[in-house]
Amino acid sequence: MFGSEGKKSKMEVDEPSNLYKFDFCWMTKYSNTTLLIDNFDSFTWNVYQSLCKLGANVVVHRNTIDITLATALNPTHLVISPGPGHPSNAGVSNALIKHYAGKIPILGVCLGEQCMYEIYGGTVNSCGELIHGKTTPVKHSGIGLFEGVDQDIECTRYHSLSGDPKSLPSVLKVTAWTESGIIMGIRHEKYVMEGVQFHPESIASEQGDQMFANFLSWDGGEWSKLSKHPERIIKSSFKTLKDVDIFAGIPLDKASKMNSTHQPIPVVGNSAPESILQRIYKQRRKDVEAEKLKPGKSMLHLERSFSLHLAPSLISFKDRLQQSIDKHAVAILAEIKRASPSKGDIDLSVHPAQQAFHYHEGGASTISVLTEPNWFKGSLDDLKEVRKSLEGVKDRPAVLRKEFIFDQYQILEARLAGADTILLILSMLSDDAVKPLIKYSRELGMEPLVEVATPDEMERAIKLGSTIIGVNNRDLNTFDVDMNRTARLASLTQKSGDSIILLGLSGMTCRKDVEDCLKAGAKGALIGEALMKSKNQISMIQSLLGNSPLNAVIDEKPKPLVKICGITNANDALHAIKSGADLIGLIFVKSSPRYVTPEKGLEIAEEIRKHYPVNAVSEVSHPISISPESSISWYGRQTFESKKPLIVGVFQKQSAQEINDIVKKCHIDIIQCHSPQSQAFHRLLSKPIIQVIGLKEKAKANQSVSVVADHVVKECNDYSGTASFILLDTCTVNQSGGTSKVFDWDILNEIAKSNLKVGLAGGLNPENVQNATNFNPLFIDVSSGVERQPGLKDHEKVERFIKLCHQTMGLRSPKRVKK
Repeated sequence: MFGSEGKKSKMEVDEPSNLYKFDFCWMTKYSNTTLLIDNFDSFTWNVYQSLCKLGANVVVHRNTIDITLATALNPTHLVISPGPGHPSNAGVSNALIKHYAGKIPILGVCLGEQCMYEIYGGTVNSCGELIHGKTTPVKHSGIGLFEGVDQDIECTRYHSLSGDPKSLPSVLKVTAWTESGIIMGIRHEKYVMEGVQFHPESIASEQGDQMFANFLSWDGGEWSKLSKHPERIIKSSFKTLKDVDIFAGIPLDKASKMNSTHQPIPVVGNSAPESILQRIYKQRRKDVEAEKLKPGKSMLHLERSFSLHLAPSLISFKDRLQQSIDKHAVAILAEIKRASPSKGDIDLSVHPAQQAFHYHEGGASTISVLTEPNWFKGSLDDLKEVRKSLEGVKDRPAVLRKEFIFDQYQILEARLAGADTILLILSMLSDDAVKPLIKYSRELGMEPLVEVATPDEMERAIKLGSTIIGVNNRDLNTFDVDMNRTARLASLTQKSGDSIILLGLSGMTCRKDVEDCLKAGAKGALIGEALMKSKNQISMIQSLLGNSPLNAVIDEKPKPLVKICGITNANDALHAIKSGADLIGLIFVKSSPRYVTPEKGLEIAEEIRKHYPVNAVSEVSHPISISPESSISWYGRQTFESKKPLIVGVFQKQSAQEINDIVKKCHIDIIQCHSPQSQAFHRLLSKPIIQVIGLKEKAKANQSVSVVADHVVKECNDYSGTASFILLDTCTVNQSGGTSKVFDWDILNEIAKSNLKVGLAGGLNPENVQNATNFNPLFIDVSSGVERQPGLKDHEKVERFIKLCHQTMGLRSPKRVKK
């Protein structure tokens, strides 16, 4: 492949295109042959270069070469290069790994490592991160390939696939990893075989030479018989390329990058490279034309759908902005975007509907959805999900399609997907192009957001009659940010008075940035990346609005909350709440004597909400981690900050569809599952989950308290990530709860050693509740212990039960602090 003057390799072969051998004998200290398999990737050259400069005698084969030809070289070392695609597309690479396993040292880089993972039974799939040319700190085991390599080295990554940790083959051990848990290195437990997911050959990777040197110093196919020869490694720097005699291939100055993860910016003649905006615009034109050709996607089809009233209901974008401006003196537009050309991947795992719900809870007036698929990794489906999640929500945010729009087709597409407005970028549209787009958008009932970045564009936008104008602080040609741009352009709108709502777009991350934007003359701000990376979008939006959300200060040892369960009528519910109950339980299990129908549940819930209305900012959302810290802070927010009781729906052996239907109908805040469920089942449920774990009244004769506790801890861990909270209740052969019996509470002391916080139920009553609170559970759950008969509460017992809880805990009067 690489070469000059038409010279041939020392090996004559029938398929010269599959072999390119480089004679580096002038710098080789030993005669061993390293076979490098090229998976059609530009980084193969970098791997080759890294090996050669350390003294290796390297022969390179394409992965299409016949295995017999490759093995005829009798190599002493085998290296499998990076490459595009999946291990199944790596050609002869897989066969060679199998052939040489246990015979010679083998190194896999990126795709090469993935081949090893799948050969031994593992699964390679999406790692949830699409990394292109970025470095990540990597930790490692310090042995084998990583001997003498520092911890937390920066390593260059180019991949979206990786070995699934859950399918790690038993014969492979993890040798390197990222902080987020992505496997970055593996080794075979018996054979001299190592792989790395990153690119040690990259100039941006630290200490890659040390790793290659370690590999080249090895002799032998099994770790137990390995011998090391560091003396064979050349320590001097690599000579320049012009000094290298290269045979049988194209000249080096004609060699180009072939890595499928990198597309160079095209250069025509002596003209400047295309800007990012130009590249996106060009690609989107192709995408839209292709979309129109799909069955059921033509403009005529979309028009017919609109005429049949298939577009979701619409709200006024301008009115919604003004509503927020009147209330908060600013409108916050919260953006959903997975990636960007300037920042790369931001959050590929984001769930648009859930993110939208958080934005709404925080008080965003508008939700901007990036639908561009190539650079921002969005889609029109994201917008549809967002709009559907807001259906029926009071004072819902407007939905903006953030896209590179140039065609009426895209506008109608947006309207049918549920958009209330669209973005029109003047830097990519002439007046002749944008005028019909503005007109068409208004014909569909949508007032567009017109984006400007220069004084000329601002003047154009005003002359076009735009009523909502956004100043992009980011230059879409260079993606540089200028935070003073809004201030410079705002003065041009002064003559228009209040007829124009001016917004600041891009680059803002905090309340001070918003305040600067307002001082400049804007009335709203669009926040994207900062919100996407925030751990608490609700609080951040409140802060951006200028509010100071109150957070409950939780004691180091939080006191348990009180749940009165088995409520069957509104009167009992209201009395329990007035007495101090934090949670009200409605049982939707038909076999229970405390069963309520969904209709009755709705009646009770509506009566509760009439007296204790929902605080929208504290609306319960899903999911919540079961870690003690997050559980405690969540309870603090929900019960102290929101000043409202939570309604818990209790279910057993019911379908996820039935549960979600009842939850939606009855305004349930938390789902309590009394039957064992899988994590997959939990993920189908629409609210945070209390998972019940049943314990026998008495442990088996051969079971100690610690053994039972260990079993409970294991069950808790099995639910980690999907169940928000665990409730321990007494069970019998026929009942998973509601037995009126007490299990051995000493189990709670053992569980506490594992730093797990759980709820406590089973046989509680006013006589024993003070003893129960000494175990410091997250919440106390009582039903039959405060009843005069099944399903009917004894108000005096309820009052006494809650009063005794409070006496033990101290009156719950949490301090509040400004965030």
